Amino acid sequence: MVNTAKYFALLESLNFEKALAKQATCSNATGYLEGNLVILQKYAKLNLQEQLHELCTDYGLNPEQQSRIDPAVDPSISYIVRLQHVIHLLTKNINFHSDAKEDLISVAHLKLCIQATQELSYYGLRCQLHEDFYKSPIFNEAKGKVPANPALLLLSIKIFVNILPIRQFHIANSMELVQRDLLAAILSLRIQEDYPELSSAISYLWEQESKSDFFRHVLLLKATPLCAPLAKLLHHQLLEKLHSPQGFASFVEALQQTPNVSPSRNAEIVAGIVARKGFTQSAQEKMIQQVLEYCRFYLQDADKLCVGILTLRRFYDLSERNQKVIEEILSNHWKTLIEPEDLIAGLILMDHQELCNRILFWQHLFCSSSVACLPSNLLIEYLPLLLQLYDGLPLELPARNQISGLVSRCLDNREREKELPAVLQRLFSWEIDEEPAWKCLHPRVLLLPSSEKNEIQIKVAPSEYQVDHDMARILPGLLTSTSHNALICNVFLALLGFMVKLLKEKSSSSVDFISTESELKDFLHSKYQLKLDLLIALNQLVAHQPLRVQLAMHTKEFVVILKDLLQQRSEEEETAVHILLLILNLLHELIESSEELQLSESRELKEQLLLLKSESRNSLIQQSVEALLNLLQGAWRPSDSLKTQPFQKARSLIEKKESHLQVYGIQLMMDLLHKKDPTTMSQSHLVIALALTTLKDKESYTFLNCVRLFVALVHVMESEVLEKLSDEYLSETAELDYRLVVGEAILKVSQEIGPLCYRYKGVLLNCFMHGARSPLHEFRMSAFANLAQLCRLLAFQVHNFFEELLQLVNNELTSGGYVPSKRAAVLVLAELLNGMENLLDYQDMLLPVYRLLKTIEASESCDPQMRQHAANGLKILNEKCRELIQTSLEERSLQKQIKVLGIKDSNPTPRKNRHILELN
Repeated sequence: MVNTAKYFALLESLNFEKALAKQATCSNATGYLEGNLVILQKYAKLNLQEQLHELCTDYGLNPEQQSRIDPAVDPSISYIVRLQHVIHLLTKNINFHSDAKEDLISVAHLKLCIQATQELSYYGLRCQLHEDFYKSPIFNEAKGKVPANPALLLLSIKIFVNILPIRQFHIANSMELVQRDLLAAILSLRIQEDYPELSSAISYLWEQESKSDFFRHVLLLKATPLCAPLAKLLHHQLLEKLHSPQGFASFVEALQQTPNVSPSRNAEIVAGIVARKGFTQSAQEKMIQQVLEYCRFYLQDADKLCVGILTLRRFYDLSERNQKVIEEILSNHWKTLIEPEDLIAGLILMDHQELCNRILFWQHLFCSSSVACLPSNLLIEYLPLLLQLYDGLPLELPARNQISGLVSRCLDNREREKELPAVLQRLFSWEIDEEPAWKCLHPRVLLLPSSEKNEIQIKVAPSEYQVDHDMARILPGLLTSTSHNALICNVFLALLGFMVKLLKEKSSSSVDFISTESELKDFLHSKYQLKLDLLIALNQLVAHQPLRVQLAMHTKEFVVILKDLLQQRSEEEETAVHILLLILNLLHELIESSEELQLSESRELKEQLLLLKSESRNSLIQQSVEALLNLLQGAWRPSDSLKTQPFQKARSLIEKKESHLQVYGIQLMMDLLHKKDPTTMSQSHLVIALALTTLKDKESYTFLNCVRLFVALVHVMESEVLEKLSDEYLSETAELDYRLVVGEAILKVSQEIGPLCYRYKGVLLNCFMHGARSPLHEFRMSAFANLAQLCRLLAFQVHNFFEELLQLVNNELTSGGYVPSKRAAVLVLAELLNGMENLLDYQDMLLPVYRLLKTIEASESCDPQMRQHAANGLKILNEKCRELIQTSLEERSLQKQIKVLGIKDSNPTPRKNRHILELN
């Protein structure tokens, strides 16, 4: 052990002019150096050669390298060796890495060590660099201060590699310039002779010190005009470290610390250096992964994201291989939702925050700017997934707006004439076999509200769950929530053109052989469901007020599509009448408030409308055409305005949010339907759409009155109302409360029609029978209750359904676990008996019903309410049997009497207009 206090006293007596990065030198630099040498010689026990030998021995220099160091050549070399020896002894005898009290030193002594290290860095490193480095003003001042000595430079490098791990020396970035000088010294020595120790020294600087500082030093050195070998060596270091782990993030951080440089300029510099040709493909793929990880990490920092996204776009533009790599990474981003590994019911696949972060990440990747972001055509195959996520997220969540921006950008960047119609056609047709394949939620992935407000959980649904791709509802709702009115107009025209295309495709009366269920499903979707989806979407877009202004700017295209549409008058008008009615209603909506559309190229449109009016035998079509022709005549006449005013008033009130206004509008609409108002009759499909939308209102005062509106509508459109309500009732994706209200509406409408609803017995009975098989207890109970009322109404029409009906009831009573559903099932049998008028017509049905009711009534363990329903049914059966027997006895006791009028009649005056025989 040496006396460290002695060496601290030595350092206190020295004058460190080059410490603390002083650029200005003293007036007599040689004098202060000689003074320091005198003090060092006075305190040192060993002579200079012995100090040098000790240093070379401890730091692994061989005798040949030691012999190259001659302190006698220049006083500066002697000063370097002596200062190195002092610092070496201090670092060797003081445990700077220990926190023990006996190992701690004072702040003053620590400051002396730091100053001595900086002084040694100046003479031992900075003054011995390659001559090209002195072209830089940073190193120019140190040129020629010390004769170049490779062996002495190697010794200095090794000493500093030993000093830098002492973390106390790094207070206030005091070692930053030392690290810069060390890196320049390593590169300078490597040009002359490549020692193995130099590679380990660079590895230490990269792995143990700040990586961003390393890059900043490299870039600073590269800014100097250097010879080709040195420049190549620096460039190799830059690229090698750039492709190392955390290389990209450190490089960006180094550049962002540059003063007076804008973030966009930094992004251009980084992208120009990182994403360039010349790198191997594996290096580019690793860098792409780094850039994506960097973007995920700095998701909330816009400046840093700008750098990452621009770099990613440059990589994407470099080669097709990079494009495939990026597309594969994006696909894996949603793989958990598209192809989950485990399909265990109730398993949480992704929490709320992770989903929001992924959506935000994509929003930055594709919507950050028009230059830096990835191309929007990558989003095409993800449109179904994005729309499903949009539909499942709460309204107040920012992620919905982010998805809306993604979808809008994707569609807006598609070419209006061909690309956009093709994408929309594929989206609505759901053509999953085309390439690239659609990316959508797995059929068993379900988005459910979480216990937290405005949060969701993504879970695996039960195996019987079926996903609904309702793009006709989701896409228009998404578009109308944005301000992209030009895009809405383009989508509307594309969908309208698609409708024309479908109507042009004449389907033959005989269908080709269908071998599989999927082929049948595709056929039904293309023939019926697709047209309905298009009409729903068009109706939603028409209700968006700014669309009408945009259409005025595309008048010619719009009128051409309309003329093609009106020319598609099917020979089977009964099958095409509903589509044509809805199209005419849409056209009426658009032209009504747009003078430009009324006046533009309307002559040929009028001709098509007049031809349609003359050929059509449907009164509703004729009324719609007449209203359109009045619109196209020019300005409104007062009488026409008065005719449409009540309907528009009622419609506007129904579309309000306030419950009392909606109910008032419903009452006005019902009055118009009772009065057979022409405008209301021609807009009956629109009234159905309004009623279905209003039926979803949570306020009971509103939806109960909406049920009354359906009762009024059924007198105008029987089949349409019942079929649409049945579809809504059987829609498994709709909310339970809504489906229960729809069931109530179906029942009220059936009761309004009365016994004549036997014409729709297939639709009605199948509707509620299907609901009676539902796994949802409340829905199953409601279906049985509705079925009971329907059986009472259609008792004389249930022969074909009796076996299935009895089986449903029996299954519920034997295997059902929900008591209210069992009660409703027993009520079905009771009401079925109540609806029978003549028991003789139901002889084959009475015995099994009687036995089942008798068993339930006799079972003491059965629910009391079920036993009461069974007793009521038996009582009804008993009464009907008594009536039947009594009627039979009365018929047997009847006597027939024939009276010949005019013979021995007490009244001689004959009555006129009487038959000769009367049967009493």
